Amino acid sequence: MRAKVPTDSSRLERGCAIALRSFVLLLVAYIVFHKVFPFAVLDRRLGELTVGEFLLAMVRTISATAAAAYLVFKAFRTPGLPERDRIWCERWSGLAFGAIAVLTGSILVFLLESKGVVMPIAHAIAARILWLLF
Repeated sequence: MRAKVPTDSSRLERGCAIALRSFVLLLVAYIVFHKVFPFAVLDRRLGELTVGEFLLAMVRTISATAAAAYLVFKAFRTPGLPERDRIWCERWSGLAFGAIAVLTGSILVFLLESKGVVMPIAHAIAARILWLLF
């Protein structure tokens, strides 16, 4: 028996929401892996590590890999049609556009700072972008 397509959301809305959801989940997977993986330990020799540092590095490596793999799996696995109603589409679209605005704002502040623009102006622009989100 085929699942019924939600009547309150169009095919375009559901497709855009799936693409934006995948973007957000892949971005979160990258952030989780980058923050949890022990990159500082990679430049040290194995003999220089204590047992505690070695075990901590192993646990952090396994947890970073597992969390990132779970998020990547969730990004490419789409939910069933009955779960993709208008509220679901709006929630994921809002999250994605918020993440895009924060990324754009942080890149813009960095570029303005490197070009010699006064930092209060850069902070004012970032505050306006955050104001648009909320």
